[in-house]
Amino acid sequence: MKTRLAPLSLAILGLATNAGAQSSSARPTPLPAYGRSVAATDDSTALVLNPANLAFMPGGELRWTSRYLDEAARLPWQGHAFSFAVPLPFSLSTGLRVDFVDPPSALAAASLPFQSNYEWITWGLGIRASSTTALGFSYKRSISENRLVDRIGSWTGGISVRPAESLGLSFVAHDIGSPLSRSGRELEASYDLALAFRPLKTRALELGLEGRYVTQASGYWVPRATLGVDIPELGRLRGEFSVSDPSEEVGQRAWLAAALMSFGFNGYRGGLEFSAGSVFGDALGNDAKGQAHKNLGVDLAVKTYREPSASDPPAFAVRLRIENTPDARGHVALLRRLWAIAEHEPSVGAVVLELRSAPAGSLAHIQELRDAVHELRMHGKQVLCHLEDADGGSLYLCSAANRILMSPGGGLRFAGLKARYMYFHSLLEKLGIRADFVRIGAHKSAPEAFTQDSSSDVARADKIDLLQQFERLFTLGVAAGRHLDPLELRRRIATGPFIASEAKEAGLVDDLAYDDEVEKSVGQMLGGPVALRDDKHTAWAPTTFGATRGVAMIYVDGDMVDGRSQTIPLVGMRLVGSYTIAENIRQARDNPLVGAVVLRIESGGGSAVAADVIWREVELTTKVKPVIVSMGSSAASAAYYIAAPATRVYANPLTITGSIGVFYGKADVAELMRKIGVSIEVYKTAPRADGESLFRPFTVEEHKELERKVAQFYEQFLSRVAAGRHLTRNAVDAVGQGRVWTGEQALSRHLVDEIGGLRQALLEARRLADLPDYAPVIELPPVDTTLLGRLLGIEGLHADAATPIALPSELLTLARALAPFVVHPPDRPLARIEITDIEP
Repeated sequence: MKTRLAPLSLAILGLATNAGAQSSSARPTPLPAYGRSVAATDDSTALVLNPANLAFMPGGELRWTSRYLDEAARLPWQGHAFSFAVPLPFSLSTGLRVDFVDPPSALAAASLPFQSNYEWITWGLGIRASSTTALGFSYKRSISENRLVDRIGSWTGGISVRPAESLGLSFVAHDIGSPLSRSGRELEASYDLALAFRPLKTRALELGLEGRYVTQASGYWVPRATLGVDIPELGRLRGEFSVSDPSEEVGQRAWLAAALMSFGFNGYRGGLEFSAGSVFGDALGNDAKGQAHKNLGVDLAVKTYREPSASDPPAFAVRLRIENTPDARGHVALLRRLWAIAEHEPSVGAVVLELRSAPAGSLAHIQELRDAVHELRMHGKQVLCHLEDADGGSLYLCSAANRILMSPGGGLRFAGLKARYMYFHSLLEKLGIRADFVRIGAHKSAPEAFTQDSSSDVARADKIDLLQQFERLFTLGVAAGRHLDPLELRRRIATGPFIASEAKEAGLVDDLAYDDEVEKSVGQMLGGPVALRDDKHTAWAPTTFGATRGVAMIYVDGDMVDGRSQTIPLVGMRLVGSYTIAENIRQARDNPLVGAVVLRIESGGGSAVAADVIWREVELTTKVKPVIVSMGSSAASAAYYIAAPATRVYANPLTITGSIGVFYGKADVAELMRKIGVSIEVYKTAPRADGESLFRPFTVEEHKELERKVAQFYEQFLSRVAAGRHLTRNAVDAVGQGRVWTGEQALSRHLVDEIGGLRQALLEARRLADLPDYAPVIELPPVDTTLLGRLLGIEGLHADAATPIALPSELLTLARALAPFVVHPPDRPLARIEITDIEP
């Protein structure tokens, strides 16, 4: 029986390596990967286990593997291996491994080819076809002085599918085509079927069941089981058990088991793993005293990502520097980074916000940043702001921090809030252009920018009230953070703007410090010296398999238009296309991996027709899964229209919303044409055939007809809101008529459900859809990137990108204000607010 155990032991450990077919004749294969699953291992050992899993690697890895055996052991795998694997662009990953195998001398007595050393060089490529599926292949070649194992060129192909959080499946074909060595010796093909099961839906506990079919002779199966258990703050315990061909007689079977412990050490830039373990079983063989031969397996890996179960690095502080005001998506990226630091970075003791520009484009966005700062503090982090040339928005944000520093040469350019509105009536009149509009409601003031030289009395009162609402919440927030009485704070702000020393004297900042002195100040906050590091996001190894149900976050960012989304070059004006948004909502509704939808609205409205197209998709989706609206800076008029049917609506206190109303009109350029000497003749079959033409004004009869149609659109608006918000038509009309509200005001008028930002909206989406905290967020529509678009700055802006062309803000405001004439056809009803920029 002992003479049979040697080849049987080779068969068993061949399965442990998963790199070569088992055979009753000795065969050369790479060193084993103890306790690692063919279906679940996502590091560089996938090069010899299953090359498809390279595609799931979260970052790069450099690994040294070493196996030590007693020279009398009957296992062939002793030596060292070096491997390196790294993700590439376009969903690709690749790796290279070199094995130096030095078999124990006892194998020479069995006349096996392992009596001489040999090497394997393996190259692999993984291709991630989707979040749940990957393909891969590898090519390995042997080098040896022994002709029996020299110059074997072998291909391996694999596929991995992870259809659920708890389940992974793999199929791997090794040594395809049964390649030959230099002497003509055949290396028989083999096939792995593997399953990995995570009963807790995370990697905390993982069970693996595998079988390898070996084509040698009449063929046979070798079963194998693996176990992986995460031990928090320590590492991962791994084990495996395999047995030789079950068809063998009981006395001829051999078994082998392995156990090892992987100790993980997370650093700021990545992680370090040290593993040590041993194998045991009758396949290993016994010494003269009947005891198992001694052996040791050791791995050392350096990774550019971090392991969830590894120990955390020493406490440090992280610096986030904002040099450009983020756009809508960049703002969300910043929020998500701050949330991640709060919840998943226990070693971060402090966060330094270095503000070198306005931290956000609106006070509503700053309220969301203030909420993120509060989250950091609730999780035990200290938050310090360092300012140079700051505005009121920076003060509003930083008043939520533990401490504010300012550069001695800097200042605070703030003496109160202001709102600026532009009126173009006289300009258009001089050009010979007449704005001709019909509107519903005295509060629907958007057309006044083109029909008057100043606000109407009603519009003026609305604008003053809006500014006062902003000032009140701004003052209360800053006063609470700076521990000042609101009345005293107003008095001090009125004396601005401030140089650095004046800002400190007024109690608006705590101290003065240069950049190089910030680290010392952080140490004082934390009670001792601490390293201050730039924020460089390091990936974490995933805790679940790829197919995790998540939240689709769909951006409605810009002026709403019919058709496809686009961006106007140079000025960076975004247009939200009804077809684009409707398609993305529909896709989220039909996608089984989307449990809930968050509609992130950053729009002052636009086309009423576009709004109704999007409204329909939102309403249909609410019947299938929760739809949560998160209002950002503004979600007004047509943008409020699409929010009305949502399951829940969240608004920041200073979100601009409401503006339930419609207007319709065109620019009459008949006088301009006359001035420049252009005559126009029109032939028509009916009196109103050219009613939408820019080259003549509306007739009295047409005005009456337009008033009737606008009233119809307004009634539809009221009915949509009434149905979605469970209000009566009259109740909606009472808060409608074009009136603009802050989020705080909208709550008391039942136009929104909750006061809260994006964080609260995502929490509610996960709760209603019964999703775990780690459920992924899928941002839609995808950002299109082309070379021309990047050169013009019209698409694919980075998270911290500002408007790429440095036009004065006043000219950008002018461009946005003229949108009704520029981007909307004259025959479309509009539900849009007047451009409202309240500047801190």
